[in-house]
Amino acid sequence: MVRDYTGMKLGELEEARRLVLERIAAVPAFRRGSLQIGYRKCGNASCGCAQPGARGHGPRALWTRTVKGLSRGQVIPMDRAEQVQGELENYSQFADLVEDFVEINEELCKLRVPPPKRGRPPKTVTASDPASGGEKGGSVARTKMGS
Repeated sequence: MVRDYTGMKLGELEEARRLVLERIAAVPAFRRGSLQIGYRKCGNASCGCAQPGARGHGPRALWTRTVKGLSRGQVIPMDRAEQVQGELENYSQFADLVEDFVEINEELCKLRVPPPKRGRPPKTVTASDPASGGEKGGSVARTKMGS
């Protein structure tokens, strides 16, 4: 669950950032993806799993996740299914903390950028005006009359 960090002062945000980093470091082993536990039919017509009403072979646990746009799966021994489920829950905690970390950093960045001053806009430096600090040889904006 991501908190709302808007309106917090600089020191409060820095402290919140430090605390979130500590909590991220404390997250136990994790993995992303999901775990399905089910039964499957082997496809052998003479097997008992092919009989009407049969559930199939199993139960079996399958851990799936998407890596670089591709779905990957791995069969997990049933005696490890509870461990894997815990690791998946740890990932959810990790992802929430990372989202908090991003929100805090965005608020810190907003506070560190001064608001624009009112009045005249700052002078624009053009590449074609060496007197204004620009470099020679850049593209020049031309008007219809001056081209």
